[in-house]
Amino acid sequence: MKKSFIALSVVASLALADGSYTLGKVSVASSIEDVNVIEQTITSQTIEQNNEQTVSESLDNVSGISMSKMGARGETTLSIRGFDAKRIGVFIDGIPVYVPYDGNFDYDRFLTNDIAQIDISKGYSSVAYGANTMGGVINIISKKPTKELEGNIKGEIILDSDAQMSRHVESINVGSRVGSFYAQLSGSYNKRDHFRMSDDYRPTLGSVQPKGDRLRSESTDKKISLKAGFIADDASEIAITYANQQGVKEQPTSVDSTRSSVRYWDWPYWDKETFSISGQKNFGNSYIKALAYYDTIKNSIHSYDNIEHSSMNFGKSWKSRYDDYSYGERLEYGLQTDSNFLKLALNYKKDVHRAYDIDKVTGSETLDEDYEDNTISLGVEDEYSITESFKILAGLSYDRRESDKLYDTNSAYTNMMKLTTQDAFTPQVALVYALDVSSKLRASAAQKTYLPSMKDRYSRRMGTSVPNVDLDKEIANHFELSYNYTTKNITAGANLYYSKINDAVQSVIYAPDPTKEQNQNVGDFEHKGLELEATYMNDSTKVGANYAFVDVKNKNDSDVKRTGVPENQFFAYVEQKIGAGFSIYANMKFRDDEYQQIANRDYVKMSSITTFDAKVIYNYAKTIQAEIGIKNLTDELIEYDPGFVEAGREYFAALNYKF
Repeated sequence: MKKSFIALSVVASLALADGSYTLGKVSVASSIEDVNVIEQTITSQTIEQNNEQTVSESLDNVSGISMSKMGARGETTLSIRGFDAKRIGVFIDGIPVYVPYDGNFDYDRFLTNDIAQIDISKGYSSVAYGANTMGGVINIISKKPTKELEGNIKGEIILDSDAQMSRHVESINVGSRVGSFYAQLSGSYNKRDHFRMSDDYRPTLGSVQPKGDRLRSESTDKKISLKAGFIADDASEIAITYANQQGVKEQPTSVDSTRSSVRYWDWPYWDKETFSISGQKNFGNSYIKALAYYDTIKNSIHSYDNIEHSSMNFGKSWKSRYDDYSYGERLEYGLQTDSNFLKLALNYKKDVHRAYDIDKVTGSETLDEDYEDNTISLGVEDEYSITESFKILAGLSYDRRESDKLYDTNSAYTNMMKLTTQDAFTPQVALVYALDVSSKLRASAAQKTYLPSMKDRYSRRMGTSVPNVDLDKEIANHFELSYNYTTKNITAGANLYYSKINDAVQSVIYAPDPTKEQNQNVGDFEHKGLELEATYMNDSTKVGANYAFVDVKNKNDSDVKRTGVPENQFFAYVEQKIGAGFSIYANMKFRDDEYQQIANRDYVKMSSITTFDAKVIYNYAKTIQAEIGIKNLTDELIEYDPGFVEAGREYFAALNYKF
């Protein structure tokens, strides 16, 4: 029994040792070696090394993951192997994160100061996560203390290319574990006054954006999180968590109306609040793990008539707000035997979307939309050890989403609006073979689905679209071969994959009224690609690189492109200690062959982007770290979304005190 308990708890104990929140993890296998064949992990050390302030920046350096911008909404989004953000399961400590209405999220709102690690699964992922993990899973794991007193205080300033203060970030983490009890407090403040564009930017005729500082680029984000828990002698654990983040952001407008329509939007507030309680009870060779959470997302948009954001006199100006919330539970049971690790999981989630129209003059509010969905997922997965070198992983889940409430003041097409249900069975299997102590091969096949969002089903898109409540699930079949090599100094990996997507939701001409469009399950896509990565490290040097090739084809209509996905993406870095506590670090990023749509809905291929970052690091007595550096060294003109230019060269200085 002792042997079984140790095998069952190995992942938890390793997570505890490096200060990550064990209860927030969702593991697909029983041993850390097998987990690493399926999952990829970004550590807090890697995040610090690359000076990444946001989750989106951290993930953009991972092979197969691409950061993109939705400039018209002032949001940053992500894709995995060509699957957009709403087709990816994103979690914070195992809690699903998305806006209930459309399934998207602004990943620039998440800072990295309280993150211990980020676990990533592409294609094949644990069924314990629940529904809507078609493209993969990202699980952001927070920090947990392991000592009587530990933490850090960090401050950073960012100057633009004109040496003017453009942004500052402050954060604190304080944790304590005394006996069986632990507590963690984290806080962060991120204030951006502006950013300055590359000097290569040239305004087009009629552009509202001059050279220099980006207009309406100010934002503020602040967050506080609390965690308290108890760990029993048998490693059973219970914890409560609370997180509150508040944001305000201006939205830069398009610099070129031919590339993207000009909007004058602002977000007066963008707030998120989460409560959770979770626990795990161990019974020798089995365990029960439970999670319950309540999550609110509230934000508001103001649309103005002019660049000064001072007028709301015309029809295109308006005010609205979302008051969305979710609550849910996850129950998981695991059993370890001599040759099997069996896991059963139940997920339930209630999504509520409430949209209010705000009168521009009086400020009175009218409830326009009140939608509710219930999503349930039942899953079973098993890891069977045929020999010490050969293992089979298999899983099956049943996912079901039921629309529970549908209130809408929009009088258009009310005869089409009704409550509906979508469901799916999703099987998967993986073979893992250890060639030796350093090398592993994996072959896997997984079927995953996407259950359409409220917006997919109900939105009229300001009068241009017809709702379709009968939208069915999208189905993706993933096939993958991978190789992993790990020694003390070297890690390397290669992934070759193919994904076939059927019944993809696409907006097409609505036959009864050709002036309108409608979402329909008419798309068939193929995603195929290659990922390569390697790292080398010794006592004084760290070197690493990764490359991703992603090819997405629309099999029904080759003229319809997948946007925001670069076909080629490359990242490389080097860090070298030079003595007396000093080291230097530099990295390089490259992406090209990426399509986007411009204002007239034509597809354009975006310019390639190549950036270089560099910094000097000074470490004193393992407690103080100081950095000075440059981002976008060559002042590259960066444009992810047509008409929305990003920051040029920036200088930064940071000081981090660890205790």
